Amino acid sequence: MRTGLNTTAADRKWGMLSLLFIVVFAFVLRGVTNITARGPIFDERWITRPIADLIRNGWSIDRAIDFQETKGPALIWPYAVGGAMLIDDPKEVAGPDAPAGGKRGRAPEAWDPPIIGGPAPAPPQMLSALRLISILCFALAVIPLLILASACGIRGPPLLLVTVLFALLPQLAILGQLVMGEISFVLIALVMLAVVAWGCGVGNGTRHPVAGPVLYAILLAVLLHSRVHAAPFAVAVALATFQRESWRSWPWWVASLAGGLLRLPLWVRWGGPVSSDFQQLHGVGLRLESLTYLAAAMVLPLGIFLLAWCLKRKSGRWWWLPLAGMGVGAVLGVAAPIDFTVPEALDLQLLQDWYLGTAATAASMLGGEGVGRAIVLGLMAVVGLGGLGALLAASLEQPARTVAGLVLQIQSFAITCGWLMYAITRGFVFDRYLLVWCVALPIAWVLLLPRVLVAIQIVPLLAAFVWFTYTWLY
Repeated sequence: MRTGLNTTAADRKWGMLSLLFIVVFAFVLRGVTNITARGPIFDERWITRPIADLIRNGWSIDRAIDFQETKGPALIWPYAVGGAMLIDDPKEVAGPDAPAGGKRGRAPEAWDPPIIGGPAPAPPQMLSALRLISILCFALAVIPLLILASACGIRGPPLLLVTVLFALLPQLAILGQLVMGEISFVLIALVMLAVVAWGCGVGNGTRHPVAGPVLYAILLAVLLHSRVHAAPFAVAVALATFQRESWRSWPWWVASLAGGLLRLPLWVRWGGPVSSDFQQLHGVGLRLESLTYLAAAMVLPLGIFLLAWCLKRKSGRWWWLPLAGMGVGAVLGVAAPIDFTVPEALDLQLLQDWYLGTAATAASMLGGEGVGRAIVLGLMAVVGLGGLGALLAASLEQPARTVAGLVLQIQSFAITCGWLMYAITRGFVFDRYLLVWCVALPIAWVLLLPRVLVAIQIVPLLAAFVWFTYTWLY
């Protein structure tokens, strides 16, 4: 087991090979698909509006802070600065010959302002430049990931395996080709985890008791100014450091609190977690159905841990967690079934609960409509939460005062707390919301699973990657 964040020459060689792989992977994906000839896809029609407005009309309080979007300034500002440097014509408009957007290029209206009178999405050349920034974030995220992997004791060729698994994280590579909030969030979150690991070090005490928590608090505040999905990391870091140092971990608790408090001014200014136009789509309120849906969505990334637990011959102190997870999943499947009704149109003035993504598609394909679909989704929730329980059990069995134990516990706590957070939210729920809490999952797969199970896990990940690529990039 490595004892810090220092890397060996062999690790650096495999790290460079891994970085080369991710760069080639990203640009090959861009080149062999139709993404360069597509208009706005996914949420690009919405996200690029405030970015394009800053590039077109310059910076002001209204455009830089009081814009209308579900994401925060930490996403909008870097894209606006980078996009302004990459484009030649800030006044570009989308003409009649602009390529259609949407799924498989079937939405020519994607260039129109989605809110009448509001900013228009980024036009073709600007959109292409902004997408290059996403590719840069996707590639750079591998650097802190590999530093963490090496510090956790992953050496040599398995470092490349971690990179491959990172590229196959559900939807990540596809979102890395687009202007979406997840990809820059993943980059900053991995840097933040590396800072926490560096600050804690190995053994008793915190190696950097001032610089570590301070840098962590700053990065947490940045993440929270990107999207509120960063909040579970604050709890996860506090819990993991408490497991490691008990009450001597108080600087990390204070840092978590400070990072959270720095988000309050924007919450007050906006009057909620998102800007005013979108508070019916993303608000606060009790809703257990969200837990059911996200539990079902955990099957793809976490179900393999339940299989590993079932195959394990000896049980540890936390052997009961997978059983508890499956029990909770069964109760949710019965007590909080999902209403899959999709409204005919998006209305920003109405509270609309939508559940969309791979889990919903799989449940419909396997169970059809009605009761069959509900049963399939309930079974998926059982497996998904069983997998989360197995991941929690495996991470808690790791020595808490090693980098590997710290990273694995932060990862498992982040997913758990993120999932629980959705019990008090209203609005849209997508499978990809899980992605932002799974940033260190490639490390967990390699550290905790036998190689044969890693190979098995690659199969559905690869299938999902192909399906998402075909659906959204062709």
